[in-house]
Amino acid sequence: MSESVTFEKEMAIERREFRRTLRRALPDARLVEEGDRLTVEDADGTLEITLSDQRVRRIASLALPVLNARFRYIDHADPAGHLARLERSFQRGGG
Repeated sequence: MSESVTFEKEMAIERREFRRTLRRALPDARLVEEGDRLTVEDADGTLEITLSDQRVRRIASLALPVLNARFRYIDHADPAGHLARLERSFQRGGG
């Protein structure tokens, strides 16, 4: 039986931008897209990402795209470290 670790994140990002950023963050990984699920395979193991429907969060006149992402690491060498690196890839500049 395979070991798995799951993390859930709420992210202020559009689905299309999520996929583009993921590809840039993991250029050497094999990425398979099946509907709301993305499967990432690399030398460290397998990561399944499930994305929710995109919605809008309004703060005064500001509208932000929001989605939930479930990261499920399967037989992965370092799930927490890998997710921390991914989170840095998704950070955007700002002040």
